[in-house]
This record gives sequence, C-alpha cells and structure tokens, in this order.
Amino acid sequence: VETCQMIKRASFWLYMIWATFLSAAGLAIISQGTPMALEACPETEMGTVATIVGLLSIFNGLGRVMFGVLFDKLGRFMAMLFGGILFILAMFFLLGALENHSLSILIIAYIMTGLAYGCVTPTNSAFVNAYYGRKNYPVNLSVVNMNMLVASMGSTMAGAIYDITDSYTAIIWIVIVLISIGTVMSCFIRKPMVRK
Repeated sequence: VETCQMIKRASFWLYMIWATFLSAAGLAIISQGTPMALEACPETEMGTVATIVGLLSIFNGLGRVMFGVLFDKLGRFMAMLFGGILFILAMFFLLGALENHSLSILIIAYIMTGLAYGCVTPTNSAFVNAYYGRKNYPVNLSVVNMNMLVASMGSTMAGAIYDITDSYTAIIWIVIVLISIGTVMSCFIRKPMVRK
C-alpha cells in the first residue's frame, strides 16, 4: 500500500490515536518518575529511588520483546488491548503507591508501566507490515512513527499539569483517560479487504 493510500484509511488514524496516546502517557509518567517516587516514598534513599526509576527503562525493553511475541501469537487486537489494560492497571497501582506511601506497590507500578509502554514500538512495525504490506514499508513505518512528535508533548504537559495542580494524582488520572480513549479506538481498527 502506498503511503498516500495508507493515510486515507480509518485503520491508520485509529492506530495513530492509540500509539500517540499511549506514548504520551508513557513519557508523562517517565518524565515524572523520580519526583513521583520521592513523593510516594519520601524516606527512601536517592540511590534506591534511582534504581526503582530505572525499572521503567529495563521493563520498557522487556515489554518490547513481550509485545512482539504477543502480536505474533495472539494478533494485533489482543496485543493492543492487553497493552492498554496493563497500562491502566499500572496507573491504579501508582495511585495506590502515592496514597499508601508503599515502596513495594511503587515497584510493581513501575514494572507494569515499563512493560505497557514497551508495547508501542514493536506494535508500530508489526501493524504497518500486517496492514499495509512490505512494498512501501520503510516510508509507511516512518509516517506511523511520527506519532512520537505529538506524544513527546506528554512530558511537557505532565510538568505543566503538576505546576498548576501541585498533584501527581491529576497527571495519573489524565493518563488513565488518554489510555482508555486509545484502547477503545484500537478496538475499531479493521484490516481492509485485499482484492485478489
């Protein structure tokens, strides 16, 4: 499929909403990872906090492998749905960590967040290949990856929201809304019929 044809399809735009919202959500949480951890567990040493925040990156990498396998084994629908649900659950764990000042809940939340955020990158390439073919794959994938241009505002917006509300809870609830919208949109993606 040529790029000009791809961008005319509803499947492309629904996917872009999902990828943009989940990427923005991931970047919002990652950008606030250290101060959020310090607020959740104020008595924790900085070295421990740095290690806990590092879990986001470690499990982001593992999540890419995990969701690549999920896409291959269960298909696009289940991989994207599982990514959204895992992300939402991670946010509720994060809310729990902030409310209860629990280090163990925070660790679980960051592991789950890293895994869930890791679902976007492998799904981008698998989705483009499965839905639009190999002929124009390099250009089509580059266009789909442009979701990061908009998603990169997630970290800036998270900082601005915190400055206005003085609360990480507000950021987390906005992230939950974004992920929920993206996940619902992903359920409407349909693979176009290929004419023989």
